Amino acid sequence: MVRLLTNGCIVIVITLLISLFAGCDLHEPEVKCEDQIKAYDKQDFVTDELGMAIDPKTGTRWFRCSGGKRFVNYRCQGEALYLSWDEATAYAKEFSEKSGIKWRLPTNQEMKSIIQPDCIAPAINTNVFLEAEVANHWTSSSSLHQDTFRCSLNTYSGRISCRQARVINQPFMLVRGR
Repeated sequence: MVRLLTNGCIVIVITLLISLFAGCDLHEPEVKCEDQIKAYDKQDFVTDELGMAIDPKTGTRWFRCSGGKRFVNYRCQGEALYLSWDEATAYAKEFSEKSGIKWRLPTNQEMKSIIQPDCIAPAINTNVFLEAEVANHWTSSSSLHQDTFRCSLNTYSGRISCRQARVINQPFMLVRGR
């Protein structure tokens, strides 16, 4: 009788363990934007031959390539610059002077406006923002914490952090001043 009870308990424990591990995957698979957004689908963005993308919902005008890259023949060429927040801000100012158009780092709200909420790696439309770096990108928004921190958006997940030391080298995007 004890032996039968022991065997029965073992069977119950094994059955519980199997069902526990078999149904343990509570996470839904993450969807990459390139798998979710069809090739050439720019959604509502309007793009031009100069490398600009206009978001008709917000009116924001974006440079389609990361800071440091050039827009040539409808592609981004060169390497993205990884700069500190102060250097990225200075780059935007210099880029403005050379182009004759006022450019700046985007705000947190502007960066959030281009995020695709249902996808990752990057969480932005790569048909619009070509060869986007999957990394934290500087924004112009300042941190509520000490002046040594600034905000950035992670293009892998679309999340914002305002605890980035402003001396860290990160890529950035540019928007036109209004």
